[in-house]
Amino acid sequence: MNAKKSLSSFTVAILLSCFAFAQGAKSGKPEAAKPGVPASKSTTGAETAKPSTAGRVARVPQDIKAPPLPPFKPQQPKRVALKNGMVIFLQEDHELPFIDLTAQIRGGSRDVPAEKSGMAGIYGQVWRTGGSKDKTGDQLDDFLEARAAKVEASASEDSTFLSLNCLKSDFQEVFKEFLELLHHPEFRADKVELEKQQGATAISRRNEDATGIARREARKLAYGADSPYARQAEYWTISAVT
Repeated sequence: MNAKKSLSSFTVAILLSCFAFAQGAKSGKPEAAKPGVPASKSTTGAETAKPSTAGRVARVPQDIKAPPLPPFKPQQPKRVALKNGMVIFLQEDHELPFIDLTAQIRGGSRDVPAEKSGMAGIYGQVWRTGGSKDKTGDQLDDFLEARAAKVEASASEDSTFLSLNCLKSDFQEVFKEFLELLHHPEFRADKVELEKQQGATAISRRNEDATGIARREARKLAYGADSPYARQAEYWTISAVT
């Protein structure tokens, strides 16, 4: 009983304190500063001291003089035209022992029939993941990983690409696999099906990205809904790809 009475008295005291605090807030009287706390840091939230702006002069952007930029003179690539019609642009940079190479081939998604929209994207991925006659895509992964090298394929509206990045010391080996993939690709059925599943997943989630929606609708307005540059892959066009 004594414990209950003590608890009740304590509760009543808390309620009275809260009531007194509320009444003080309504009356507009600031709470007294606590010992050891400066007046400017009181619980009213108002600070009494403000930094002085005397002697400061505002500067406008026109007053700020930027130094002239150094001249920009990029090195021009060397153009080499081969007898078979292929054109090579060679850009030498010997700062690091790396070789970057990209083969650009005319033809992309604009050349795909409307009923198979999305095929160029699948083609660009499976070109790499399917591997070549010499190596499967998984075997090619292991080969490149051991040499910290990259061989990638992709497709755009106008072109398809096969690229290479490796150390100079590994170039001959990696370039051989690059040529195998370029001349003898194997679009293995299991990799095609996997990419089709990923394409269908991308379709189901494409309305979650506001930027993607804006880009898609802008292309329709700019080129027309039936233009090859505005077409979108759908479930049924993905299914038609074999």
